Amino acid sequence: MKKWVCILWGAMLFSCSNNKETQKQRFLIRGNEALKQQNYREARRFYNEAINLDSCYSPAINNLGIVLFEQGSYSQAVLQYERAMICDPDHSDAYINRANAFYELNEFYRALDDLEYAERLLPDSSVVDFMKGLVFTKMRKYDEAVTAFDGAIRRDSLNAETWINRGTVYYYRSNLEKAEDDLNKALKLDAFEANAYNALALVEVERKNYEKAFELVNKALDFEPGQPYFLNNRGFVHLMKGDTDEARSDIDRSITLDPDNAWAYRNKGWYYFHTQEYQEAVRLLEQALKMDPYIDRGHLFLARAYFANGQEEKACEEIKLSSYSSPDLPCSRF
Repeated sequence: MKKWVCILWGAMLFSCSNNKETQKQRFLIRGNEALKQQNYREARRFYNEAINLDSCYSPAINNLGIVLFEQGSYSQAVLQYERAMICDPDHSDAYINRANAFYELNEFYRALDDLEYAERLLPDSSVVDFMKGLVFTKMRKYDEAVTAFDGAIRRDSLNAETWINRGTVYYYRSNLEKAEDDLNKALKLDAFEANAYNALALVEVERKNYEKAFELVNKALDFEPGQPYFLNNRGFVHLMKGDTDEARSDIDRSITLDPDNAWAYRNKGWYYFHTQEYQEAVRLLEQALKMDPYIDRGHLFLARAYFANGQEEKACEEIKLSSYSSPDLPCSRF
């Protein structure tokens, strides 16, 4: 997911006066320029200067939250968004941004509450529908996710990212034809959208077209070299092809670049399953599910690892939590 934040840019300055209102707007604009350049230290300084002039200047408070969000301090960002809401109870951007922070914190129902309120303030917003789709996807409520992305597409059919995300949901629902269709529509809108190639690679993995999948994920990496999610997925393709050494190299590199990606630990655990190191497989798959209880095939992979490790009862308990079946697990007696 791309981090979606709503930045308040402030009014254009037409006055050369040095009054308080003009000063705080100047600080806001300078902070926004620093934020665009990812100079977070300077952005923070300018926003605080604006807030020092007006302790309830909600645009600067909201954008200070964005600085913290971009630095991964999601809980601290929430506090700033809440300050902005106190100063301006109808501050729609702050509600959308707080929903985004709650999404990152896996507080999905709180995210949905904020988006419902933002929708009342902005009834025709494609952004709200898009964000709802992301939250429902993470919750594995795929029907609701499709409905939300449908709404976003109705309001803005030229946003390639929305087509990618709806296509990804179709992939999770094993509707590979619809997934492929949406992802190709995204590429017609933006032929350089690396995420579309990455998602198409996963579609081809499901079809067991591993060479095609490998070609597609490499194309994604051509556009964004070193992107940890793409490296992790290429590692998974290597694993499915039986290239375990190459798989481990890509997955390990992905974890080094982004140690918070549960999918990489899932794939590392699955690597250990394939190399018959079942105790390590169990450890890493348990870790992946602690990081993200909704991770696709996480429970299935862990069930199979438990069974291979001689923990049959745990395997059968785990398979009950999975949306996938595993006929090779003899669980009827448990």
